[in-house]
Amino acid sequence: MSVGKAERPSYQGRFDQLDNRIREFELQNAPLPGIHSDEERSVLINQLIDSERRNEHFERILSRPISEDFSDPHSDNFDPLRAAIYHWRKNNQEEAFWLVFLFVHFGKHPSAGWRYAREVYGRLNSHPIWTWDEISANTPEFRLWLAESQEQLLRRDQPRGFGNHRKYSSLSHESDRGTAAVFESYVEWVMRYGSHKGLMAYYSYLGTAEERFDALYRDMKVVTDFGRIAKFDYLMTLSRLHFLEVRPGCAYLQGATGPLQGARLLVTGPGSSTSAKELEKVLSVFSGVTQTSFDVIEDAICNWQKSPGKFKKFVV
Repeated sequence: MSVGKAERPSYQGRFDQLDNRIREFELQNAPLPGIHSDEERSVLINQLIDSERRNEHFERILSRPISEDFSDPHSDNFDPLRAAIYHWRKNNQEEAFWLVFLFVHFGKHPSAGWRYAREVYGRLNSHPIWTWDEISANTPEFRLWLAESQEQLLRRDQPRGFGNHRKYSSLSHESDRGTAAVFESYVEWVMRYGSHKGLMAYYSYLGTAEERFDALYRDMKVVTDFGRIAKFDYLMTLSRLHFLEVRPGCAYLQGATGPLQGARLLVTGPGSSTSAKELEKVLSVFSGVTQTSFDVIEDAICNWQKSPGKFKKFVV
């Protein structure tokens, strides 16, 4: 019987359910030395719930009307996620996919919000804005514009920065891993298939949602500065918005930092150096027994390992 409490009382039922399933996993499969105390167990379960709630957030957005104002980068209400949904509903799939890419590339800064996405996409409040049609036809021009706009974009009179998952990214027009290089490589990747629609149609023939996710994940290696977490976030965002029927078949621990550390701590205890391959086997069973998806597990154990003894809400 559960002895812990959900951070939100309304989720106590889900807390108890997950607690029972984790105990079932431990009883039938293997102990989890990372949760040797009630506190660590409760924090892990609450992190799993918090990760599930992030998925529910997408569903709530999808259930509501999206006004045109959210799609206008010259408006303070601009939101690349809602803008993507707006364009999708207008049957403009190319722009919807492009906005998901911008959503992931720039992220949402804790203080600056969507400033980088808004100002770059909106061409610093001028026209034409950097739509998919514009960027895919004029990629060299974008690099020149970005060079001319550095001082304005990097001004200090307002908060600035990328989101937490992209905090080491750069707006540089010169760097091999800066925004100009990232955009160029993304355009090149998509245009190998003619368009986003062509790209997704090519992969639609693969048998399962997991196989499609894996194939796209591997194909995205050509996108500059899109490492393991950015590729995972991009594909998961497309999935959560129902733009694409893909689903991770594992936690993609290879090349990970936080999720890999979390998996090691949970499965084999502090100081572990267990390989990602071995951990994936255990998490696969854990996913099945607890009936939690791999994206939820990946996110939860990453956050849990940062503070296993005390619940903290983390912003992605």
